Amino acid sequence: MHCLLIYYTGTFNTRYVSKRLKERLEKENNEVDLYEIDPLNTEELNLSGYDIIGLGYPIYGYNAPWPFLKFIRRQKFPKGIRTFIYKNSGETEKVNDASSLFVRRKLQHCGAVIENEYHFIMPYNIHFRFDERLVKEMLTMDDKLYDILIHEITHQIPNIKRYKLWHKIVTCVVAIQFIGGDVNSFFYKVNANKCNNCNLCIKQCPMQNIERDRNGKIVFHHHCLMCMRCSFCCPTAAIDIGILQGWKVNKPYNFEKIKQIELTEPIITDKTTGFFHCYIDTYQNINRRHQEIFGK
Repeated sequence: MHCLLIYYTGTFNTRYVSKRLKERLEKENNEVDLYEIDPLNTEELNLSGYDIIGLGYPIYGYNAPWPFLKFIRRQKFPKGIRTFIYKNSGETEKVNDASSLFVRRKLQHCGAVIENEYHFIMPYNIHFRFDERLVKEMLTMDDKLYDILIHEITHQIPNIKRYKLWHKIVTCVVAIQFIGGDVNSFFYKVNANKCNNCNLCIKQCPMQNIERDRNGKIVFHHHCLMCMRCSFCCPTAAIDIGILQGWKVNKPYNFEKIKQIELTEPIITDKTTGFFHCYIDTYQNINRRHQEIFGK
């Protein structure tokens, strides 16, 4: 099977998932190409010659990110091409189900066949930092979901479902957040006492939205995606992200190191409450489907 994975990544979670998925697919003797979306690139891809195309993105406010949607809308998907969607977030509430609404509309308009959709669990880059033991457990569940995904797309077992009306309404209403970065960027600033002048924020900004003025001061323009890459990856936590400062998370997760953590007991259990209560259903669904397919 010749597969193309097209994905957009903010703070590199979707890049991690995409590379992991590529590795797993290739172990099953499939040929896999990766294409990471550059928001400033307006090219149209040649999508012929593939058996199946996977579309990956991080969920931003119950939606696919705006640069991902813009890129997908420019593409001409061959009629009848098999496709699947893989998305990721740190929140698995059911309202996230319809985050692919606009993606699926585009694919249907082109006559593409949407066979499968998967939601991988990855830690937030905003709101709060996840305990590394929980991240370890999340990555373990994701490994099972890779197994399920590969089995289903290889054997052409569809799992696509219709979105509930309420979920579609939420997705459409919250799409107003697409302009959030442009507005919030007016309030971004850098703490000069913390900044070590590494210029990482300038180099990594996918929109080239950050630069130094003639006085050497870091300034932010107003075509921001609010991907949080600048503040999340800043080695000295020097960037103030405006009205979202209270939710800032700094420092990338070292997934390879986290995977080495030994868990002596489950982190998410039937007694889990609060924000992570939604993980109970997510874990149960993954475990049940994995058991159905592989019997273990």
